[in-house]
Amino acid sequence: PYYALKVVLLGTESTGKSTLAAFLSKHFNCSLVREAGRELIADSNDFSPADLLRVAEAHAQSIRQAIIADSPLVIIDTDIHITKSYSRFTFGQELEVSADIYATNTAHLYLYLNNDVPYFQDGTRLSESDRNLLDSSHRQVLAEHGIEWVEVRGEWAEREGTAVRAIQSLSRMEVVPDI
Repeated sequence: PYYALKVVLLGTESTGKSTLAAFLSKHFNCSLVREAGRELIADSNDFSPADLLRVAEAHAQSIRQAIIADSPLVIIDTDIHITKSYSRFTFGQELEVSADIYATNTAHLYLYLNNDVPYFQDGTRLSESDRNLLDSSHRQVLAEHGIEWVEVRGEWAEREGTAVRAIQSLSRMEVVPDI
């Protein structure tokens, strides 16, 4: 697990994180950690702070399982910073999580999907205007935590290309495990 390369996809609702994560996992034949929030919270307009804590814990557990799988590369759909942003945006309060959850969510590469794609309301998402406000909240939380990211924007082919090139650049980095 110390040598696993973790890549996290971030962004607001309806920007294609789950779709891009699945594409990248197939492209690189690697592990995929799906967004826990989709399984635990049915509607972005109806949840509690306790639900967000359950999401954070479940997502961290999924990451722990993925980093011991066969592939050294793990693609992760969203992370603790986005969960914290939802708490701040929705409830005006900070979500307190353990240091272990933060450590588990630490990645080697963060890809932030811009909200420059058409908005799709599936009946469970925030309104488009709230989605755009949430985008600002996400970026603020990431900046406060010193997270640097690669901006992924444009049409789907451009997004895929940007993400693939950024991940390929990891193989040229000297990665030192956190021990």
